[in-house]
Amino acid sequence: MKTVSLTTVQNSFQAYLLKDVLEHEGIVSFFKNETISSVYNIPGMEMEVLVFEDDYEKAREIFEKGFPDIPEENIDQE
Repeated sequence: MKTVSLTTVQNSFQAYLLKDVLEHEGIVSFFKNETISSVYNIPGMEMEVLVFEDDYEKAREIFEKGFPDIPEENIDQE
């Protein structure tokens, strides 16, 4: 199954909170840049949250409703 990027987040707290919410809704998610972003604070190396392509629409809806404090530009457009 193909994964797609849902969003990028600034810290591991946001990433794990989003992962838990998605998991509660039955959506599996993954992180990209998890290790490097936790060690280094390099712009452009934020944690990226990935979901399976089939779950993207539902995950995006959950993200937009449940995480309004994360800027809209962090949502990856199709």
